[in-house]
Amino acid sequence: MQVRVPEGPGHAGVLPKTPIFGKNRRRNTSAVVRYMHSDGRERTILIDCGKTFYESALTWFVAHRLRRIDAVLITHGHADAMLGLDDLRQWTIGGADRSVQDHIDVYLSCAAMDVVARAFPYLVDKKKATGGGEVPSLRFHQFDGPEMGGKLAPFWIEEMEVVPLEVEHGKDSHGVFMSLGFKFGDLSYISDASLIPEPTRALVKGCKVLVVDALHYGMHSSHLSIDEAVKECSELVAPGGEAYLIGFSHRVDHAKLEAELGDNLALRKANVSAWPAYDGLRVKL
Repeated sequence: MQVRVPEGPGHAGVLPKTPIFGKNRRRNTSAVVRYMHSDGRERTILIDCGKTFYESALTWFVAHRLRRIDAVLITHGHADAMLGLDDLRQWTIGGADRSVQDHIDVYLSCAAMDVVARAFPYLVDKKKATGGGEVPSLRFHQFDGPEMGGKLAPFWIEEMEVVPLEVEHGKDSHGVFMSLGFKFGDLSYISDASLIPEPTRALVKGCKVLVVDALHYGMHSSHLSIDEAVKECSELVAPGGEAYLIGFSHRVDHAKLEAELGDNLALRKANVSAWPAYDGLRVKL
C-alpha cells in the first residue's frame, strides 16, 4: 500500500506506508556480497555503511541470516556511504562472550579516510574516545595508500578480488568529485555516479550483472538519471545479462519503473534484462 503526496513544488512523489517490506520503502544504498571461502565458511562483504545502515541490518541481516561482517567497502566519503560506521560497534563490543567478532576490516580510499577521520576521530584513534570508551574495533585499509601500493588497483579481500571502479560523482569546491564502484568477477557495482569515464567503462563492459545509480527521470548534477542508467546498461552489460537500478528517489514508483524497463526497446535490443532494485533484494550469481 502507498500514499500519494499532493502535487506541488517539493511534494510530488510516493511515500511508503505498509507493509514494511514494500518496494517503495528505501534506505541508503548499500549491498552485501557473499562468497564461499575454501575453508567452507561463507564470507560477507558489506558495501557502504550509511546513516540508515543499522535500521537496515535489523531487518535484512535477520531475514537473510547474516551475522558476521568480514569486510566493509566504502565507495566515497558522503553520509549515505559512511555515517553508519559507528554502529558497527554492535558487532565488536562486549568481549569474546558477547561480541560477534573482535574487529572489522574497512577498505576505503585515502580521500574517504580523511572524511572518516574528521567525522569519527575516535574510530581512527581510540585515544580520542570519551565516556565509557566502547567504540567499534575497526581496522582501516586505504586501497590507494602506501599499504596497498600507493595507487588505485585491484586488491584482494581474502579470496575475493576487488577491482575499484573510478567514477565522477558531481563536483565540489575542488573540482570533480570522484567516487568508486567495485567489480567482483562478472558483477559490477556503481552506486553513486554522474558519469562513468571511458577507462572505467572498459573495465565494466561485458559484465553479466551491473548494479548502477539511477536517481530519477530528470538530469542531476551528481547522479545518473534513469535514462542515462538505461543507456549504460544497454551498452555495458553482456547480451543475456542483468542490470539493477539503485538509488532512486521517492518520486519514482517501483512498479511503474519496473514496467517501463520491461518495455524499453534499447534494453530489448541489447538482450539485457533490467529491474529496479529494492531493499532486501537477493540476487544469486
